[in-house]
Amino acid sequence: MGERIFHWHHFVRTVWAVLAVWLAYGLIRLAIQPMLGWEPVGPDDWTRLLQVRNWLDGQGFWDVTQYRMNPPEGFSMHWSRLVDMPLALLALMFGETAAMALVPLVWLLPALLALRAIMLRLQFTPLAMAFGLVILPLFPLLPGNFAPMRIDHHAPQAVLALVCAALLIRTSRWSAVVCGICAAAWVVISLEGLPLVAVLAGLYGLRYWLNRQSLLPWFLGSLAIASAALSLTTRGPVEALYCDILLPGHMITFAAAAVISAIIPFLPWQDRAPVRLAALAGMGAVCLIMAASLLGPCATNPMAELEPVLQTYWHGYIAEGLPIWRQPVSVALMLLWTVAIIAFGWWRARGSGLFRPQGAEPAVSTLYALFALAAGGYSLLVMREGVVAQLLAIPFAALLLAEFLPRARAITAPLPRILATLAAVGLTTPLFASAFAKPLDQKFPVATMAPDVIALRQPGECRYDSLADLPAGLVLAPLDAGPEILGKSNHTIVAASYHRNQRPMADVLSALIGPVENARATIALYDAEYVVICGAAPDVALYRTANADNFANALVSGKVPRWLERLDAASEGPLQVYRVIR
Repeated sequence: MGERIFHWHHFVRTVWAVLAVWLAYGLIRLAIQPMLGWEPVGPDDWTRLLQVRNWLDGQGFWDVTQYRMNPPEGFSMHWSRLVDMPLALLALMFGETAAMALVPLVWLLPALLALRAIMLRLQFTPLAMAFGLVILPLFPLLPGNFAPMRIDHHAPQAVLALVCAALLIRTSRWSAVVCGICAAAWVVISLEGLPLVAVLAGLYGLRYWLNRQSLLPWFLGSLAIASAALSLTTRGPVEALYCDILLPGHMITFAAAAVISAIIPFLPWQDRAPVRLAALAGMGAVCLIMAASLLGPCATNPMAELEPVLQTYWHGYIAEGLPIWRQPVSVALMLLWTVAIIAFGWWRARGSGLFRPQGAEPAVSTLYALFALAAGGYSLLVMREGVVAQLLAIPFAALLLAEFLPRARAITAPLPRILATLAAVGLTTPLFASAFAKPLDQKFPVATMAPDVIALRQPGECRYDSLADLPAGLVLAPLDAGPEILGKSNHTIVAASYHRNQRPMADVLSALIGPVENARATIALYDAEYVVICGAAPDVALYRTANADNFANALVSGKVPRWLERLDAASEGPLQVYRVIR
């Protein structure tokens, strides 16, 4: 028995344990996928597929414009080819469906390897390591983002953040260099990662302040070089300055910070902690002023200048981009619970001695915890950052489980043992808190879950396969439906949910929420040939609340003007398809 336990303790620390967990998770997900379907999950997944298709069909590597949206100009996109590359490679090797099924699972492997590296560095017990490798499904935001067919860019961003955390708590210059490269890839994929990359820089600065460990120049230098290289190679020269991508102003600021941080150790009196802190603060102030000067209006939130109709009927209802006070109760509690797990797990681990890092530098556990807390705080402002926060919270949940679950299992009386076991699992992970709060979502609804909106949703679901049988033409459809229509047919669409293209987006929304005659003018302006609407879609139900006599209500009810002809062969259930009569 002792020999078997010894081998188990050894195995859980090896890469083989990671591979075993990864393979088991992947096989289970692939086994249940036929029940869920082999199509992209949402509009962004469909658009990612379209982007890869366009590239493989010959569209330029640097050109990610979606030309079938608002033709002939197309929709300008801020998306990065970095996310397209693994999809394109696997699509060429195994086919499109296999690529969409495998790529999210492929991203899971470096996440598990990073978790292993973090737990080894923090010297977790074997039991805590075992929990850390298997409890990912108990974090509500994670399984769906690493599920087959979920091919948007949120999983790659979160994985790069976790890898950065694993590198942050190492002490070598090479770890700082690789961390800078991963951080560069992160912000090239999405500028939304920039605040947490700034936190990484601050934590490297903390090391210098408290311990004179000069890794900050290596991190910032590789960040500056890699961000410029990745931006140039994957985007090409930036012809039009958009505020939603990494700009030359960002890169120059990174480079200036790297140079200043490399000079600081040679300044006088660097043996004194207050002087080191003053030097770092001065560097930060100089870089902030430089960034504000170079970036100008792009130093602010690019979503701040959306047209009012887009703020009201589009961005204001995209839950993943909203702060905690605009989330359903269950989601808000899940986000808060995740932060609490990080904070309580760190406090318990420090008190019980479960963290046993070596070295005189600022405790690596503190560096990791501060980064995780920053991600958790960020998720309270932008919900989708909860994917990063929940990945970073896994080690803390594993520590808490390793402490409390054995105590619960040691209780001799059956009923108390069962209750204690459920409490140990439920309180140390956010899944059960979110599930128990679910009934409160209806009692305290956010705008998109208001009773009048829910009441307007028709039963069933809409599949747009029938549109493939119609002659190709320009379709006016709600924003979320557009990408799937493009993926399943040869049609073009007026607009989809991509913020650089505000005019056609606002025109489509105004047509749907406004009077029928306004919609007719918009259809004539774009020369649309079809109008398509899904009465079961949440966004359509929202549009219908704007006005009882608006175009969306007319389309769903079938009380359409004479200049529209219902195509019965293509319309099914809540899906209504109309041809425009000239």
